Amino acid sequence: MKKNYILIGDSIVYGIGDYDNCGWTTQFKKYIMEKDNTKECNNFANIAAFPGARSYNILDRIDNILDGYKYDDFKNIVILSIGVNDTQCFNGVYSSSKESYKSNLESIIKKIKDRNFELIILGLTKVGCKDKIEFKSNKIYDNEAILQYDEIVRNICSNNNISYIPMFDVLQIEDFIDGLHPNTDGHKKIFEEIIKNI
Repeated sequence: MKKNYILIGDSIVYGIGDYDNCGWTTQFKKYIMEKDNTKECNNFANIAAFPGARSYNILDRIDNILDGYKYDDFKNIVILSIGVNDTQCFNGVYSSSKESYKSNLESIIKKIKDRNFELIILGLTKVGCKDKIEFKSNKIYDNEAILQYDEIVRNICSNNNISYIPMFDVLQIEDFIDGLHPNTDGHKKIFEEIIKNI
């Protein structure tokens, strides 16, 4: 069956940090394109990624993304990766509370399922340090908080029969370019983990 992938998420989905191959999504697109010859187009991969995006940003845009990239004669498959920026803590306040994040994610999922799209959700990646990093002034990313938000993702997927690919343990400290974004090797590891699981 013809497959149309829509890859939705934040700066990691956009490819920031991988200046050699432009990120795991570009590697995924290349992988999909190589399944076809020049006379056929049976597999699409569309990237809808927004550096800095939180779950509420994706929720605001999800209808336009899904409607814009839908192909009627294809099996439409969303790969969603969103949540690390929701855990950003600025002067002690998270970008999104756990309750808001859960609600936003559930609303995004409903919109995807209402269109009968298949859905795969990636778990959250850790930051490249033992505990936490100050990425910008007073903006903290904390692995403990990321794990708590990732548990929300895992539970939602489990309760709704959604494919979930864990990502927290895929990257190691040496796989980051700035403590937050994967480097070329890190993006390659994410790509390989996805391919292994779909």
